Amino acid sequence: MFDNTPLEQEEIIDQCRALIYAVIETKQPQVKEILIFILWERLDWLYQDFHAEEGERSMIQKSLNI
Repeated sequence: MFDNTPLEQEEIIDQCRALIYAVIETKQPQVKEILIFILWERLDWLYQDFHAEEGERSMIQKSLNI
């Protein structure tokens, strides 16, 4: 089910852990490439959120639709 609620940092970190595990375990190169791309997006969100000032945080979440 789709939930449009913005994710918390802890939820993004959990997703990153799951994606890392999936990348390590999968043997299919195409699947691995897609998972790595999704992981990169999540890590980039964490980086941007970490370096954003309090007022910019909500703007970043809205622009990424996370």
